[in-house]
Amino acid sequence: MVSGTQAEAARSVQFHTRTYASVHREALERDHWGRSALMRDGEVIEIFDAGIDAYDAGMERFGQGNSATQGIGTVSVGYRIVRSID
Repeated sequence: MVSGTQAEAARSVQFHTRTYASVHREALERDHWGRSALMRDGEVIEIFDAGIDAYDAGMERFGQGNSATQGIGTVSVGYRIVRSID
């Protein structure tokens, strides 16, 4: 059984993956191949050289689970749920 948090994360990944593919892929792959996009609500917020930088910026700006990163020119193969230890 998938928990609510895991299900929400899976839906978010699917939404951003579909949005990237249908709306943003062509331009981003033409202009930013190999970099990473920080996305929120289907919009590209910023482009980073490394995926970890996009992830860190998303955590800092929006908090856990409120943004997504997308490798430009790469295929998303899954998601990770990060849980606080407090």
